[in-house]
Amino acid sequence: MTYCRGDEIEVVIARDGLADGAGIGYLPDDTMVVIVGGAGKVGESIQATIVNLERTPLGCSVVANARA
Repeated sequence: MTYCRGDEIEVVIARDGLADGAGIGYLPDDTMVVIVGGAGKVGESIQATIVNLERTPLGCSVVANARA
């Protein structure tokens, strides 16, 4: 699946991220998502808006903001 900035996604937070306030989740295709505002919500399914896509030699990662 192709994702774009502004897309709304639903992600289950798998763990807290390294950055303050961030959580880490994975999309159905195993793409990692860093969710700003997702810290402390491990195990919860949240809605988020994609704000950045980062393509690396290892694949793609997504940065998204949790919706309030």
